[in-house]
Amino acid sequence: MSDKTSNYLKGASVLAAAGILSRLLGLFFKIPLYQMVGSYGNGIYANVTNIYNLLLMVSTVGIPLAISKMVAENIAKGEYKTAHRVFKLSMMALVVMGGLSSLFLLFGADWIIETANWTSESYPAIIAIAPAPLIISVCSAYRGFFQGFQIMTPTAVSQIVEQIVRVILGVLLCWIFVSAFGIGMGVGGAVFGATVGGLVAAVFLSYLYKSFAKQNHRLLRKRTGRRQRSNKALLKRLLIISIPVTLTSALVSMFATVDSFIYVSRLGLAGFDAVEATMMFGDFSNAEQLINLPLILSGTLAIAMIPTISESFALRDRKETNKKIVLSIRIILLLAFPSCIGLSVLSFGIFDLLFPGSPYGGAILSTLSYATIFMMLSNTFQSILQSIDRFRVPLINLGVAIIIRFVTGWIFLAIPAINIYGIVISSIITFAYLTVANFLSVRRFTGVEIDFFHTLIKPLFAALIMGLATSIVFKGVSSFAGIFLGLLVAMAVGVCVYGVIMILIKGITEEEIGYLPGNRYLMVVYDRINGLVPGRNHHRR
Repeated sequence: MSDKTSNYLKGASVLAAAGILSRLLGLFFKIPLYQMVGSYGNGIYANVTNIYNLLLMVSTVGIPLAISKMVAENIAKGEYKTAHRVFKLSMMALVVMGGLSSLFLLFGADWIIETANWTSESYPAIIAIAPAPLIISVCSAYRGFFQGFQIMTPTAVSQIVEQIVRVILGVLLCWIFVSAFGIGMGVGGAVFGATVGGLVAAVFLSYLYKSFAKQNHRLLRKRTGRRQRSNKALLKRLLIISIPVTLTSALVSMFATVDSFIYVSRLGLAGFDAVEATMMFGDFSNAEQLINLPLILSGTLAIAMIPTISESFALRDRKETNKKIVLSIRIILLLAFPSCIGLSVLSFGIFDLLFPGSPYGGAILSTLSYATIFMMLSNTFQSILQSIDRFRVPLINLGVAIIIRFVTGWIFLAIPAINIYGIVISSIITFAYLTVANFLSVRRFTGVEIDFFHTLIKPLFAALIMGLATSIVFKGVSSFAGIFLGLLVAMAVGVCVYGVIMILIKGITEEEIGYLPGNRYLMVVYDRINGLVPGRNHHRR
């Protein structure tokens, strides 16, 4: 493994650890929230956060990435003063965009509720989340600045702090408000926890930035003596970098927003009132939260691999570029197959443990989990296309995907026998299209060839055997030891069965193990199964 890739992996691993912990805290937040407000209240929460996430994508995704890229570029040239100017200009741009998003939520709450046919109890939650886009925009500027200096800890710690405050305060406020004012205000209290969490994170990052600037005040004034780029030129480059990324992220967030705006009216045609429809959507959002956990790993691996692909592509080394692309796809599939099959066979047990009494959740998760593989693959192909400077292609594919999502959801939701599962079917169709479209685009521009037997069939075979073993163990253990122990033992057995089978059928190589979490321990197992002496019988990467 090259030094550059190793450094990228170290940085990615810090963000991955924070991302996983943040997602787990988010999941633990949803558990008591469900206990207090049920599927109906959870549906209200999902409605509001889907709108909020879309606005967040528009105002806080592309520019922070552009900040980190431009700061890093100027640092590499010794232009620390310009790097600092980039941050200050970006902060102003983010405050304006975040402020506009906050004003839209504050003054457009009634319009949103009326347009989407939501129940009136959604109003307190929209008002409670309204200040958050502005606050998170400030956080994003600071995070982009630190990442440009290759300092990942402030981002990681601030995300965890934000989530801890959100969980503690949100649960407390929800508990107080539900008993005093009802479900709508209870969800509003839960959502307000996220706003305060963002505010605490912003104060924390502001303190770290001021400390950094004070300690490095001479460095941040350093320049190479070259002619300084104007603010206009810096803003222009900022927009050139950020707009494609922002549009891509916004289009992905549009999937959930489309669902939020159509499900009440379409399920109404299928015979369900607004309250029942909101309950269904609440269970769907919990299932969606669970399938998002494996996506952290695929996103982290993309962060680690994409810069190395970009490097080979810039050097016009097609052979090395394609080798790294194949490796990326292989690693994602190694994780995607067991993730989707494992979630599917354990779906009812997971919901019985985390969200007991959920009327639709287990069945939704058992099917929705199969969208995971397409999500992980389509995201990977999208990142590959961006790494080879094909930024417009993913945008075009996502634009078509939005239409597919809307049309399929619109049709299937209104069919009484399908009802809420229309969103599930729509998700699978949409991400399957994105996977195929993005892969064909990657192959078109790189000429990459995939060994489908080694890349696809072997991990699928191992995952199917794993799924069977996991299902049998869960049913057996849970029957006498309870759901929690049943899930714990079943998952442990599943991991072991999948790993052993993959090694026995030579479905995984040393190089691929090197990119997986816990690779040192995995390599010991790999050696022993293959009858090798660990560390001696073969070359270490």
